[in-house]
Amino acid sequence: MATTTGRRRRRWLLIAIAAVILLLVILGALSGLYVDLLWFREVHFSSVFWTIFWSKLTLGAIFGIAFFVLLLANLLIARRLTPRFRVFSPEQEAVERYRAAIEPYANIILPLFAAVIALFVGIAVSGQWQTFLLWRSAGGVHFPAGHLDPVFHRDPTYYIFTLPFQQFVQGWLFDALVAVTVLTAIAHYLNGGIRVQAAGERVTPQVKAHLSVLLGLIVLVKAWGYYLGKFNLLVSSRGGFTGADFTDVHAQLPALRLLVFIAIACAILFLVNIRFRGWALPVIGIGLLAIVSIVVGGIVPGIVQRFQVQPQLFQKERPYIVDNIAATRYAFGLSNIEPVTTTPTSDITADQVASNLGTVQNIRLWSPSILRQTYDSLQRIQPYYEFSDVDVDRYLVQSNGKYNQRVVMLSAREVSQIGIPGNQTWQNTHLVYTHGYGVVASVANAVTSDGAPQFLLQNIPVQQGAGSTFPAPSGTGAQVYYCEQACTEQPYVVVNTKQKELNYQDPTSQQTNQTQYAGQGGIPVGSFWRRLVFAYRYRDFNLLISKLIDSDSRIMINRDIRTRISKAAPFLKYDGDPYAAVVNGRLVYIQDAYTSTSLYPYSQRQSLGAATNGVLSGTTNYMRNSVKAIVDAYNGTVTFYVVDPSDPLIQVWEKAFPHLFTTAIPPTIVRSHFRYPEGLFQTQATVFGTYHVTDPQTFFQKGRQWNVPGQLSTTPSGAGAPIGNMQPYYVLLKLPDQTSPKEQFVLFVPFTPPSRGNMVAYMAAGSDGYGFPGQQYGKLAVYQFPSGENIDGPQQVRNFINQDPNVSSQLTLLSQHGSNVLFGDLLIVPIEDGFLYVQPIFVISSSANPIPQLKRVVVVHGGNVTIGTSLQDALDTSFGITPPPTSPGQPPPTQPGNATVQQLLAQAVQHFQAADAALKNGDLATYQSEIRQGEALVQEAQSLAARQRGGVTASPTPTPSASPSG
Repeated sequence: MATTTGRRRRRWLLIAIAAVILLLVILGALSGLYVDLLWFREVHFSSVFWTIFWSKLTLGAIFGIAFFVLLLANLLIARRLTPRFRVFSPEQEAVERYRAAIEPYANIILPLFAAVIALFVGIAVSGQWQTFLLWRSAGGVHFPAGHLDPVFHRDPTYYIFTLPFQQFVQGWLFDALVAVTVLTAIAHYLNGGIRVQAAGERVTPQVKAHLSVLLGLIVLVKAWGYYLGKFNLLVSSRGGFTGADFTDVHAQLPALRLLVFIAIACAILFLVNIRFRGWALPVIGIGLLAIVSIVVGGIVPGIVQRFQVQPQLFQKERPYIVDNIAATRYAFGLSNIEPVTTTPTSDITADQVASNLGTVQNIRLWSPSILRQTYDSLQRIQPYYEFSDVDVDRYLVQSNGKYNQRVVMLSAREVSQIGIPGNQTWQNTHLVYTHGYGVVASVANAVTSDGAPQFLLQNIPVQQGAGSTFPAPSGTGAQVYYCEQACTEQPYVVVNTKQKELNYQDPTSQQTNQTQYAGQGGIPVGSFWRRLVFAYRYRDFNLLISKLIDSDSRIMINRDIRTRISKAAPFLKYDGDPYAAVVNGRLVYIQDAYTSTSLYPYSQRQSLGAATNGVLSGTTNYMRNSVKAIVDAYNGTVTFYVVDPSDPLIQVWEKAFPHLFTTAIPPTIVRSHFRYPEGLFQTQATVFGTYHVTDPQTFFQKGRQWNVPGQLSTTPSGAGAPIGNMQPYYVLLKLPDQTSPKEQFVLFVPFTPPSRGNMVAYMAAGSDGYGFPGQQYGKLAVYQFPSGENIDGPQQVRNFINQDPNVSSQLTLLSQHGSNVLFGDLLIVPIEDGFLYVQPIFVISSSANPIPQLKRVVVVHGGNVTIGTSLQDALDTSFGITPPPTSPGQPPPTQPGNATVQQLLAQAVQHFQAADAALKNGDLATYQSEIRQGEALVQEAQSLAARQRGGVTASPTPTPSASPSG
């Protein structure tokens, strides 16, 4: 009796433990679901949440219930077909023991078993919600006329939206029927209808009939699979390119059609077997299907490929290559590109440089990765701030009373909770250090005399640099609650609490400037229930018990840009580089989003990882930059702007989520800050390297293949060279055939032949003027060179630089005393019909917390290699340009060979004063030139004084009174 009581107690204890575990699992799932709902409400996309939720629930319910009914019906049939009389055997004895234990509870166990299996089936099927939504929303959407596939003459929307759902249903039916058949066979065995060790009939006639029906349905669904399989031929890769080739069309396609009829015949044989209840007919049918599948599905296509296609491969594949070229160029947005053949000049002249000052003055000297280190060292200010990325954009910057477009580099100062000094308490990490502050901006081509960036925005609170009129974000616009990377260090922060937040520390008084969030970001978390839910969701008891959280408090989650955007629209593919921009005094982030598929008929599939150096992932054969997402750094609001409404894929998603997208794009964002996305451009350049060839025979022979050059090393020795393709870069320039006198902001990349270093072409993508008449945005231009021309490519130019004696000697001097030399990005800049190559050189200390400094610039043109302390210095030296004439009223310069120390210093002061005046007017080019000349005169004065005094240095060197901050 005591033993029985103990067993009951243990049983109830196990049941209680299981119930608690089940309850915790359910609470975890529900809390996550509820938190997601609250977050979608915060960003005003609750309709997106409910659309996805109901789509998953609908799919799970329909297919889960279907599987439940199918399985339970067959289990009940198997139970009813239990033989009344069974021959006793050791096998039967084991089964009878099972039946004695289970049979009294069968009416409960069978439905419960079927329900559990169906639940997991429903959960698995719910993951197909995107396929379901595309199928459901695709009605009425079509590609432009003239894009039907060449084999079945169907619109590509069928292959992208309808076929995947049909294949999913077919695959699910096949798998479900196979699973049900196996489980039903096991049930028949347990019920005695199947006896493996029986001496006589091992399967009863009733069981044979039952299993014949199931097997017949499986083969019938397989016939449907053969029918749908013929459409997959249009994205096959049998012939070395994507799309149906000669063998697919003339051998594989007829084989699939034949297999459809044979599979239907086999299914009929299984159904006929219900009457005969034997195995002869099913075995004949399955054998016939297997033989035909092997012969016509494998052997015959192989024979056709080997003996009919291979001996005259191009002649057989020619029409299909033509289809592949046309489809690929359209699917990747390359149809309208016709390469312009230009004949480059062997060199450029000083006059050409002077007439293209807008291009030359905007050559980006600073590399984003190197400038990020410089920002970290000079502008981090406090250890709890961080710069995640430096972005390249263009702004209207005032110069000489006019606003001109200039290339600017900008980064937001994000808060890093792991950098909080002292004790990183819960209160500090979640309530006090809630946000970053301000942005840092500098001109892409400017540098101070000590090699630092020329700041347009700097310091805390945000200040304009000396002579800068760059619009600085102020007030709440300077507070960075939502950011690129540092926001991922903590899953949440709570604002509007009884604890004031740190805004910034005043640099003068060192007093803490505190603030309290007043925006619309975050989820109200004041109620006990919500605090309980969030405490459980993040396993943080402090959220529940803290007295600092009140009814006005808001919890901010999903604060990093990538998570915030992708969670709101998970069906889009996102570029790897969201970038910050200052718009109307506020900091925003812009993220490019793509619609893509790998199911466009005949279009060549491309690995995104290979094209983008791993920034994007997956495979695609159709890609459009249809959406740009904007996130406000203070409020966290997310807006999805449709920028390519002609894209059928975004049209379907707009129908699926009618409240998610908008086409009302503010001009302030469009005109100044939309830029052509890097990920799409890299993919297009990689594809165009092959598909710039439209002649099928030349394409087949691969005689004019172009490659994006490999990434160059950042060190002179080549050690530690990055792997992958050369990164495209943004630059302001005038293209050779451009009629407008103004420069445009383009994304640029060169092409080289395979295994060779010379440049054969380059591609540029316009980024200016989206949505305006005569827009340049999105226009791809390709300029190719005659085959007889030898134009230096990036690696060749780097080799020239490394081999130049002057460069080598200066690199040796710069790399002494614990310093290392780094190469920035080698830029190829078209100047009319010639090219200017610019290589910035940085010096970085090998000690901790180094400050990279731009110390030299190398220019290469026409085989000439010149190194200078600045771009202007290198250009002046290279072209032999004399210093500019003096200003009216200024005495003529004294020749250094005849001047005294005092005269040289007096001239230096005049140049520094001229530099001050130029800087106040925003004329950075003149400023740099005057500083360079003044410094040269100071150095000459020092040398002269040393010679006159036997090596003793002269009096202190004069410096400009208004040198740039930083």
